[in-house]
Amino acid sequence: MSQSRQLAAIMFTDIAGYTSLMEKDEQKAIELLKINRELQKSNIEKYRGRWIKEMGDGVLASFSTVTDAVMCAGAIQKASEKIPDLKLRIGIHLGEVVFENNDVFGDGVNIASRLQALAPVGGIFVSEAIYKNVINKKEIFSEFIREEILKNVSASVKIYEVKVELNQNSQNESSTDFNKTSRLTSTTKKKIGLSIGIVLAIGLLITYIFLKTKQVTPTSTIASTEKSIAVLPFVNMSNDPQQEYFSDGLSEELINMFTKIPGLKVIGRTSSFAFKGKNEDLRTIGQKLGVEYLLEGSVRKSGNKIRITTQLIKVDEGTHLWSETFDKEMTDIFKVQDQISSSVSGALRLTILASDKPLHQTNVNTDAYNDFLQGKYYYETNGPNGNLNAMKYFKEAIAKDSTFSLPWTYLSMIIWRGTTNAGQPEFKEAKEASLRALQLDPSSGIATINIAEFLDNEYDFQNALEKIEQALKLEPENPYVLRNAGRFYTLLGRKEESIKLCKKAMEIDPIQTTSLFYLIRAYYYAEYYNEAYDLGKNYDKLELLNLDLVTTNLIIQLSSQEESRKIIERFPVSLFQLYGNTIINFKSGKKKESNELLNQFIKKYPEEEYVISVAYARLDMNDKAIDWLEKAYKSGSRDLTYINVDPAFKGIRNNVRFQKLLQLMNFPK
Repeated sequence: MSQSRQLAAIMFTDIAGYTSLMEKDEQKAIELLKINRELQKSNIEKYRGRWIKEMGDGVLASFSTVTDAVMCAGAIQKASEKIPDLKLRIGIHLGEVVFENNDVFGDGVNIASRLQALAPVGGIFVSEAIYKNVINKKEIFSEFIREEILKNVSASVKIYEVKVELNQNSQNESSTDFNKTSRLTSTTKKKIGLSIGIVLAIGLLITYIFLKTKQVTPTSTIASTEKSIAVLPFVNMSNDPQQEYFSDGLSEELINMFTKIPGLKVIGRTSSFAFKGKNEDLRTIGQKLGVEYLLEGSVRKSGNKIRITTQLIKVDEGTHLWSETFDKEMTDIFKVQDQISSSVSGALRLTILASDKPLHQTNVNTDAYNDFLQGKYYYETNGPNGNLNAMKYFKEAIAKDSTFSLPWTYLSMIIWRGTTNAGQPEFKEAKEASLRALQLDPSSGIATINIAEFLDNEYDFQNALEKIEQALKLEPENPYVLRNAGRFYTLLGRKEESIKLCKKAMEIDPIQTTSLFYLIRAYYYAEYYNEAYDLGKNYDKLELLNLDLVTTNLIIQLSSQEESRKIIERFPVSLFQLYGNTIINFKSGKKKESNELLNQFIKKYPEEEYVISVAYARLDMNDKAIDWLEKAYKSGSRDLTYINVDPAFKGIRNNVRFQKLLQLMNFPK
């Protein structure tokens, strides 16, 4: 028994509506099947493919190159346009398959089949593996459709639609093949002869309209997912292990710079740094992170001298596209960063932003920059006294160079961590630091979106919205910007936008649990409760997140009362255990016990006005719920920003007092 394992492009085709046609006119259906067979055989042969077999009204074929497979599919669809009732769906996938005698097996076949079933009539759906191989072919146009879990396929598959622009010779050859095929039946030939001119004209018109409305050009297919890179944490080669802050800081600065390069998907810091100190194969790392390229390197710092060695690797081949060693003074650090980003961009054939939009500040005191990197190291590691040490270094950096934006940004974020409402002095201090950071570096998406968060906590949603949109334009691939923009759209009830942004943040930085947390919230406030709960369970992190209002309500809503109580009790003692048991007792009919627990909650946590209002609303005590919402408004509660979308208040949305409160908060129309 002859068997071989190969990488092949698998094409599946199917006649749409064939079963219905067979029921209506069996003879016509059989004739159509013969025409389809001859049309496909001639094109598969022409594009150097291998006819495997027919499966009902479908055809299975394989190709040794992706381009041949896609061009063949385009030629088949083009020829089928001229044949009445021949409407095809085509799916193509590149994968490892097993050829055995005259058949083929494997996931590649299954995925191609699933893609064919999802394709529109007259359309060609391909997997990401196909898309990546044809994106730079000028005659092939691509458009991302969606990501989907396919039946009997373990991982989700990104689906793209491709359209092929055949040259004149190809079209003439297709016409010749078609004419040969049409000789099979004089009846069909007459029908075709009458309609061919009209169909061709309509086809050309539709193609023209499609290209105009979609604005598709050969270069427009270079999307953010076309080129993808992860910057692995550079290795500290200095004799002093305490210099690790510098190698980590350099890696992170490169990540931040790359996020500003158009057409480049950059994996976030948390996910890239998950491989720090792990001796894993680079191809394995690249596959786990879902990127085409890796940048790795090492840093040796001694006094004012630095040696940086770096190399760019193509993951699937394990080859080095570019490598260089820099022996420089510390004062040249920004030039080195710029040179690395320029070299990587050149190797990936990407264009860096124009010179009037720099990737980072460069006129910075190097001692201040060194202090900033040390502060950032403590900020990220969150070790003992992490925030205090980080704040110390950020302030020292500012003292040495008050025009350096980044320490202002992170100083603001540390102060902001400790505030609960807009009325606190710390809130004002944090906001002023953020405003200063943005004034010094208007190109910073992080500083811009931080200002948006201050504004929405002051209930100035309209100006916050403007900042959100600006931040997304500045850094559309930065996961911090994406997830915070998603959180803001959640507040406004723009549920699909919030879900999309949070999903993209998770795609770029999948190990960052904050993005997961915001996506769960986006689903919850959109009232997609099962999706929210399943997301947490599927990522095995729902119970790793601390209990909060959303996770507690999800557990109560989607579990039995006894199970809810058990789950909640597994968490460390918190105010949400008390809140959760209050609601569980009420749902169990134990209203007296529920009221007693709520009174305990109010006595113990009087500053949690918003949670108390939600509890009263869940206990159907609407007037008291609004009393506490009004208290939350007066204190400037950060949680109150969710009032517009919180499902707990469904029963009181039309209440006059509730409506007045919404007006005071100035939500955009």
